Amino acid sequence: WYQRRVRAGLIPYTEWECISSKCFDLLANNTDSTSFYTSETICDNHLIAGQDFNWTINRTSFSMDWGLYCDGGEAKFSVISSFFFVGAALGLVISTAVYDRLGRRIGAVAGNILGGTATLAGFWVSSFEALLVLRVLQGMGMFVQMTGMYCWVVELTPTHLRSFANAFFLDVWAVGYVLVTMYGYLIHSWRYIFLTAGITNYILMIPIFFFPISPRFALVRGREKEAKNTLEFFSKLCNNETAMDDVNLVFKERKQNYLEQIKDFLTYPTLRKHTLLGLLGWFIVAVLFYGFSFSWVHISSNLYTGHLIAAVSKIFAYSLTLPLANTLGRRKAMLTTLAIGLFSDLLAMPDVSLGGNFTLESAASLLGDMTCSAAFCLIYLYTSELAPTSHRGMIMSMSSATARVGSFAGTYVSLLYTITDRRVPLALFAGMTCIFMVAIWFLSDSTGKNIPETPLDVEILAGNTDFVDKQHQELKNVEED
Repeated sequence: WYQRRVRAGLIPYTEWECISSKCFDLLANNTDSTSFYTSETICDNHLIAGQDFNWTINRTSFSMDWGLYCDGGEAKFSVISSFFFVGAALGLVISTAVYDRLGRRIGAVAGNILGGTATLAGFWVSSFEALLVLRVLQGMGMFVQMTGMYCWVVELTPTHLRSFANAFFLDVWAVGYVLVTMYGYLIHSWRYIFLTAGITNYILMIPIFFFPISPRFALVRGREKEAKNTLEFFSKLCNNETAMDDVNLVFKERKQNYLEQIKDFLTYPTLRKHTLLGLLGWFIVAVLFYGFSFSWVHISSNLYTGHLIAAVSKIFAYSLTLPLANTLGRRKAMLTTLAIGLFSDLLAMPDVSLGGNFTLESAASLLGDMTCSAAFCLIYLYTSELAPTSHRGMIMSMSSATARVGSFAGTYVSLLYTITDRRVPLALFAGMTCIFMVAIWFLSDSTGKNIPETPLDVEILAGNTDFVDKQHQELKNVEED
């Protein structure tokens, strides 16, 4: 949660004063002084900070310190933002080979250290190029950590509490968004924002070292002693201490190398189908999430109030998935959420004013933004429950990496608003939502089921009896030989 976009790149286009004759001449020739202090005045007249004008805001940002304003500067600012997603995708691709071998905790700790160190280093960064490197490392660290922690949570949670754990996990992430927004509001130096966020990361990493590993993962990897230690630990927490030394655990060990894991997607048809449909869904939900032209942050003229409202809306949307997933089930909850999102796309098309600058499109986009957040939350739960323990780290990493590609694409899809009729991108979003709904329709419903441990369990839970019988017969033939 800790690296939700820190507002360290603020460009205060309305808060500056003239210091050069060129600037004062422009001010003297301006008939309306209230409209003078704008980005157009600075950019159209090529005014230079420190030479033609000084910023008057009592805050600092790297955009101000390094001259990242107007067309060329703002383009660099966009690159800084997008490089975070590049790092995230790169880290998640690497993670596909980490979590199912080294474990969830090691991966989460490594991600925390990497992301926290990169954030802390932002205090000393002195150039645009160096910041790009840190943004890549921040993206890698955040999503490596988040994916490992999520797999960990899912595997330690019983079936009837999994939807609650899912919503609570992402609610805590959104609360972190509130905290980082508070940092941006209270701390006036961008360097100290990075420093504070980095230190916070290290402090919150401490509990990870003391929490036990997932017994599901331990057993799949053949580490029975570690699984028993975890079970004994939980029995003490429940005041029902149980010695596991004489207990025989029945489990399916599946120790594989990376290539063997990949081959399983070719061997097991339901595993392959679930994964491919899931990847499509993750890509689309990310495009929708980042592609809306109107968001909660625009509802207030105050930057920090807007971000606070955005965080609260996400907490509400994530919490709403709890009754939806428990009442309707995973698949119907997803389809209902996407149907509301489709409705919001269509509702945004007519030109209807609701008073002032607020339009029907604005209201519909707010609804669509919330449904995107809810779909994002639900697909986390759905994917983790369909993926087997032996491949969960790989599948969650691949899914999130695909979403990062969608995140990157979504920011550019929104540019269609500037070059074509706004109904064109809305129609595109509506079409992508329909494709997403079709993909969900063909997924198995994981509601109320135990999460699978191996690819064969996936086929069993999906009711693929012909394939399961064939696998059992092949195993029997091998044993007879």
